[in-house]
Amino acid sequence: MNKNVISSEFYKLKKSRPFWALLIVSAFFGVFLPLAIQQGVASGEAEMKDIALSGIEILNYAYSMPILPLVAAVFVSIFVSGEFHYGTMKNYISKGLPRADIFIGKYLACAAAVSAMFVAFNVSLLVSGTVLFGFDPHGVFVLSGFVGMLAVAWLLFMAYTAVFEVVAMHLRSNGGAIAVNICTVTVFPTLLGALDFLLRGLGVKPSKLWISAGISGIAKLPLPSGALLTGVILAVVYFIAMHFVGIALFRKTDVK
Repeated sequence: MNKNVISSEFYKLKKSRPFWALLIVSAFFGVFLPLAIQQGVASGEAEMKDIALSGIEILNYAYSMPILPLVAAVFVSIFVSGEFHYGTMKNYISKGLPRADIFIGKYLACAAAVSAMFVAFNVSLLVSGTVLFGFDPHGVFVLSGFVGMLAVAWLLFMAYTAVFEVVAMHLRSNGGAIAVNICTVTVFPTLLGALDFLLRGLGVKPSKLWISAGISGIAKLPLPSGALLTGVILAVVYFIAMHFVGIALFRKTDVK
């Protein structure tokens, strides 16, 4: 692995305005969600009555929403596809750098950025929820389960990051990459849900094989049996598959 590629990617990440802006957005949503829930409860909205009000359980509830995946999708799309728009990718390749090194270096920078957003979102949401509702008044917190949930959630977001990079590398357009990656978070799970319905007679549920299903599966405490293992398997499979596919496609891409 070429260390110059990694250093260059992290330098660009440090100077990236979209990264810092979306990092702030991630923290903002972490603060905003508990406030919105509190307002919903105060106004007597029926759908809010089923939410157990505590910092830890609002964190679980947040994982069932595609807030952070959408933020990550936008960032990775901009950070990766922008390299083609500004000619940076052409410069990389003209220097004779291995395309696998370029892909992995870009992934490491994106993974670091998404990890920072993951931390900002979780910390701000947990602190905000705890201030408003208490940390765990209902006694569902178990340290090992909580740590396991966060660790597997992070792995699944790393898998999402790999998917987003492959899309952005292949499309090489900010607008196109953002649109398609947003669809992978929102529209694609819906289509898989419809496929579940069509195949219900066979007992097959394709939606369970997508990354969002893994995140939803761990979004509760105490954790369901096998949820962590399922999440790890999904994360590892998508991580390996996307790197294999992404590098293979990138090697065939004509960069101009």
